Amino acid sequence: MHNLRQLPVRWVFIAAIASFAGVPACSSSDDEAQASSGSSGAGAGSSSSSGAASSSGAGAGSASSSGAASSSGSGAASSSGSGGSQPMGCKRGLAYGYHSKADMDALSPAVSWWYNWTHVPDEGVRPDYYRTLGVEYVPMVWGGNDLDGAAAGRIASEIPEGARFLLGFNEPNFGAQADLSAAEAAALWPHVEAVADARGLALVSPAVNFCGGDCQETDPFKYLDDFFAACSGCRVDYIGIHIYTGCKGEGDNQAQWLINHVETYKSRFDKPLWLTELACDSAGSLGEQKEFLVDALAYLENEPRIARYAWFSGRADNVRHASLLGDDGELNELGQAYVSAPQHACGASTE
Repeated sequence: MHNLRQLPVRWVFIAAIASFAGVPACSSSDDEAQASSGSSGAGAGSSSSSGAASSSGAGAGSASSSGAASSSGSGAASSSGSGGSQPMGCKRGLAYGYHSKADMDALSPAVSWWYNWTHVPDEGVRPDYYRTLGVEYVPMVWGGNDLDGAAAGRIASEIPEGARFLLGFNEPNFGAQADLSAAEAAALWPHVEAVADARGLALVSPAVNFCGGDCQETDPFKYLDDFFAACSGCRVDYIGIHIYTGCKGEGDNQAQWLINHVETYKSRFDKPLWLTELACDSAGSLGEQKEFLVDALAYLENEPRIARYAWFSGRADNVRHASLLGDDGELNELGQAYVSAPQHACGASTE
C-alpha cells in the first residue's frame, strides 16, 4: 500500500491501554475511504483487542450464537483463474490495491486471491492478467455512500467475470472507514445481497474490529450482535474479521495473541471465517514481523474454520515492517517468507 497516513492520535491512547492490560495494540488508516468512490488501490487498516463475540442473526446464512464449531464451507476453495499454473493452496491471499503485472507475477506462486477494498481490479492488472496466473479477484462493497438499487445494479455490472465471493462493508464501526451504525448497515445489506445475487456470489459479513476514538461502536462483537439482530433475515455465508496484534505471543508462539482472537470467533460464530487483514502492528524489526508471520501462517493453514486469510499488505507504511514487496515485482525478505511458507493443497483436509 502506498501513501498511507500516520496512525491517528487515538491509537496512541489505545496502545497505552493495551500495554497495561496485556492486549496488543492496534493500527488504523483512513485511506480505504478512497475505495468508496470506486477508485482502485485503496489502502486499509484496522485494530484488534481481546473480547468475545456473539450473534443473534437468524435466517439463511446468518451468524449464530450457538457456539457450534461447524466447519461447513470452510477450508480451501478452488481458484477461479483461467489459464496459467494454479497456486498450491487456496487460503492464502493479500489485502493490497496497487498491483502491477510484475507484483502479481512475484506473488502468484503462493497467493491464490486478493482484494483491494473496491469492486474492480487494480488498474495495473486489468482486464484480467491475474486470471492468467490463477489468482482470483474478490470484490468488495466498501461502504454505504449512495448505495441504493441503482448503485447495486451498477456495481454488479462492473464486477469482472470469475468472481465468486463478495466482501461486505469495511470496518463500518470506524468513523474513518465505512462509518455505519449497525442498524444502518443492516438496512443497507439487502443492496449488498442484490449485488451478490445478481452475480451468484457468496457473501462475507461486514468486517469490524476494535475501535477507539471516532467510532460507531468500539466493540466489534457488540456491533455484529446489533447488526444481526437488525438484519434477522439477511444472508451471510462467511464472517469477515481483521486482526492486528503485537509480535510477542505467549511462550514460543509469536502469533498466540492472534490465535486467541480466532479461537474466540470460533466459539461465538458457526460460520467459516475470512481473516481479511492481519499483521503484527508492533514489530520493531523485520525479524520480529517474520517470526510472527511464520507462526501465524502455520496456525491459519491448519485451522479448518479459517476459509481464507490475507496479509496486510503488499506495501504498507502504516504498519511497520509489514510490506511484502520492495521494488516493482520484487519480494523482500518478508515476501519471500509469505510465498515460501507451507500451505495445504486446494481441497486438502486440515483436520
